[in-house]
Amino acid sequence: MNAKGRAVAATVLSSFFWGSSFPVIAYGVALASPTLFLFLRFLMAAPIALIMMTVLKIDLRAPLRSGAVWLLGIFNALAFIMQYIAQAWTGATNVALFVNLYLVFVGIGSVLFLKEKFTWKLGLALGLGFLGVFLVETNAGHALVSFETLRGDLLAFCGGLMWSVYIILSKIVLTKKGSASGLSPEQLTGGVCLTTLLPIFLIVPFTDLGTIGNLPLIILLAAYLSIFSTIIAYLLWYKGLKELTAMVTSVLLLLEIASAAILSYIFLGDQFGLGTIIGGIVICISAFLAALNIAS
Repeated sequence: MNAKGRAVAATVLSSFFWGSSFPVIAYGVALASPTLFLFLRFLMAAPIALIMMTVLKIDLRAPLRSGAVWLLGIFNALAFIMQYIAQAWTGATNVALFVNLYLVFVGIGSVLFLKEKFTWKLGLALGLGFLGVFLVETNAGHALVSFETLRGDLLAFCGGLMWSVYIILSKIVLTKKGSASGLSPEQLTGGVCLTTLLPIFLIVPFTDLGTIGNLPLIILLAAYLSIFSTIIAYLLWYKGLKELTAMVTSVLLLLEIASAAILSYIFLGDQFGLGTIIGGIVICISAFLAALNIAS
């Protein structure tokens, strides 16, 4: 498998780990304050990142001296805060769908700021991706259930907007166009885990510690998110982003909607019908077209 093939595989695998996070978060925010649960996730991820970089003998000073990495941490924290609060108001599948609408902003930003080539295959992949999202969402029919659900959907969409900026800036850093030129995926993973923790810490309601419903379970859920959906997922995604365009990686990440929907159905009892199934298939086709675009 060549470098591009490994990058596609890494991105697809990261999409599974990120997709699995949605039902885990939905379960966690039912037991604890959303921001407190988020803080626990990165409180565990930060020391794990430090251990990883120490074992691999990777210099952490470079990313922490970079203004771009601190900016990435701020946008990442804002996006996560919006996602976690949104999941307290609406379903896990809904959040996965609206967060992934960042695709359109990444598409625009990639052309304007990264000068990426917009091919017909990629255009078709983008169109099919949106069609798949539309089919799943209209089939779910959640958006009109209540004001709270609608508010959660809107907040998830705003979180996706934050991540679109995060993706474009990450690509700039990895391609040596920013002040943090030369940073490796490992350095960015460690740096972002640390710089994301501080903004979250500033808003955590520590007074809610006594309201946690099941502390051992919350710690277990946060541990899963910190290891698999943070350290491993970010490292895989950064390795993919280094070789692929921002648009291609964003289309491939739509696969997280499928994994989020399936796992939410299994563990949370979320229901989906024919529209969700067809939409999921269309999303998979869009990811396949994005992969084909790499070889063209």
